[in-house]
Amino acid sequence: MAIIGYARTLLPDDDVEGQVAVLRDAGARRVFVDAGVPAGRQARPEWEHCLDYLRDGEDTLIVVTADRIARSALQLAETLTLLHSRGIGFRSLSEPVLDTTTDAGTVLRDLLGVVVALDRAGRAEDTRLGLTHARDQGRVGGRPTVITPELLQAARELRAGGATYTQIATDLGVGKTTIRRALTTETL
Repeated sequence: MAIIGYARTLLPDDDVEGQVAVLRDAGARRVFVDAGVPAGRQARPEWEHCLDYLRDGEDTLIVVTADRIARSALQLAETLTLLHSRGIGFRSLSEPVLDTTTDAGTVLRDLLGVVVALDRAGRAEDTRLGLTHARDQGRVGGRPTVITPELLQAARELRAGGATYTQIATDLGVGKTTIRRALTTETL
């Protein structure tokens, strides 16, 4: 089992060496560093390398604080779930309760997992309710159709005359898939 560290700073000139020293003192064999990289959605190349480097079922990832790997509780829960699914332990040196190598840390990880599941379910339900409400109001989602009744009639006539979908699309100035879908859907 190896202990692997990850350090990150928000600004490039922030002192990352202090984090690295703390991680090395805690036993990190290797430390991955993203300097000047926010924890949000921006790419974190060393974080990706760290995840690739960690050995499933063997290693433990350590950080000085949990906000080095996650911006929110949901992002932290997703990360802990990912690590757990690979059998990788996690420990935050400044937040002892965030140590998935202990029973208390495992319980906390599981609770955070429940929070993520509830959040996803709530978002899915909100989306369903919003779509239902929009439908009830007469709104239809998706892109507006380019096929007018006149274009559809012209496409029918061209197809009956033996034209291919590509020829019809070129003649009418619309996409081949649009023509095929309009003619196929209409006949069903």
